[in-house]
Amino acid sequence: MDYTVCVVEDERVSRTMIVEMLKKMGINRIVASTNGQIALEKLKVQKVDLIISDWHMPVMDGLEFFKAVKKDEAFENTPFLMVTVEDSKEKVVEALKVGVRDYIVKPVSKDSFESKVKTLLKL
Repeated sequence: MDYTVCVVEDERVSRTMIVEMLKKMGINRIVASTNGQIALEKLKVQKVDLIISDWHMPVMDGLEFFKAVKKDEAFENTPFLMVTVEDSKEKVVEALKVGVRDYIVKPVSKDSFESKVKTLLKL
């Protein structure tokens, strides 16, 4: 598949798992970062088709990262998938209210992840 995906996750094991699931789907162009601030710097030089981000990270959390990304015209229509341990209804609503397109709660199942990625990439 000819897509580039940005993965923002501070936990190495979770980041590796997400990257491996993407690769098994045939997505090999992956821009990985450990927090939102690093990802923003990478996005200045790399256009992506999908952003997958954890919520809880040091320096800049996923929601702050989302808001910063959406201020940039180049990424205003880029789909964003929030992956997090946050499962309270209030947090889900908070993310959706600011425009996060989809949300998945850890632990991430392969089938659910693939389904959401395919939907967001319109496959």
